[in-house]
Amino acid sequence: MSGWLIAVHCGAGRYSSSTEASYLSLIRSALTDAHDVITNSTSPPTAAQLAVRLLHSFEHSPLTNAGFGSNLTEEGRVECEASVVCGQTHLVGCCGAVTGVKEPSALALKLLEQVQGNDSTSSFAFGRQPPLVVVGEHARRLAREFGLETAAEDGDVLKKYQITAKAHEHFIKWHERFQALRGSTDDDDERLDTVGAICMDPKGNVAAALSSGGVAYKIPGRLGLAACPRMGCDASNGQFCALKCRKRKRRKQKKVKNAFAVACTGRGERFIQSALVTLLTLRLRKSTNLEQCLRKAFIEASDANGGVGVEGGVLAFVSPHEATSGLRQIQLGAAFTTPCMGVGYLQCQDDATKLQVHAQILRQPASSFVVGKKQSLSTHVSILHLDVEK
Repeated sequence: MSGWLIAVHCGAGRYSSSTEASYLSLIRSALTDAHDVITNSTSPPTAAQLAVRLLHSFEHSPLTNAGFGSNLTEEGRVECEASVVCGQTHLVGCCGAVTGVKEPSALALKLLEQVQGNDSTSSFAFGRQPPLVVVGEHARRLAREFGLETAAEDGDVLKKYQITAKAHEHFIKWHERFQALRGSTDDDDERLDTVGAICMDPKGNVAAALSSGGVAYKIPGRLGLAACPRMGCDASNGQFCALKCRKRKRRKQKKVKNAFAVACTGRGERFIQSALVTLLTLRLRKSTNLEQCLRKAFIEASDANGGVGVEGGVLAFVSPHEATSGLRQIQLGAAFTTPCMGVGYLQCQDDATKLQVHAQILRQPASSFVVGKKQSLSTHVSILHLDVEK
């Protein structure tokens, strides 16, 4: 059971003092539930399976913008999206604009597993190409075929599915503003709480996953970063190989790639346009200086956005391929340009009495923000150095 490192974030934005305790409790619950899965399973879950399992606690909670309680579209409906990346196989699965599926991340995982071709009884057997991405009404039907929990095929039921009173009130505010042609928005009402998870198993296999309800009052069919693997989340196992040299006299060169996992949250269009995740992962493959990689990625992403800072946050870890003395040296950290970001992590131990669940709302000074069209957002970075049993 030892050797697992699991980490989650519940979004970047603003957390009031009245709700902070609830968010921290939710983070701890997600980590504890995942730990129980590892402990009680007859066969250990894969890294991708555990990353998705971590998200289920958030998808069931009305606190976060994922699954139950998600933001509503301009038509007053919930449309969710999710993605998962397996660092071992480099496979992905994702879904978007999904209505009536209780756990969108579970659907993304099912798609990934279908591509692996392990299920001979599926509708994609006998050489039929399984999809990597599904969207809209057919995504719900496919989820039902996979045995996932979905809403009944009833128009009224579907329209109200996963809507909470809080989300409906938020929708009414945006709807009234739009009808009154008041285009300006109050940042305090903006929900950027896409949820994410990253993990590494005892064998060094890594995975990352995201789930989100998207931005408030979005256009139906809109896809954000949670529906775009490798733009919102990414993961890759460490690799080591010897390169052949053309000249015989030269020694063989060693090519080493670090293991890493990344899960983002924030304004999806900015992340996608700037390719922030790509900028970050290119650095993480070669460098284990996580803080430097995060800061440079945010700077480069801002340049790609025409000088406008990327509003949101990133949870990531990086580990060199080779373990030292039976331990993996891992840097785990978060970087964000919003006022706050909720994060948590857990290292699995054989001795249950030593189990420690860490959860925190990271904050940066309010003076870090510059209001204006050309924002120069301050990037706050928090890094931990961990030794994880191999």
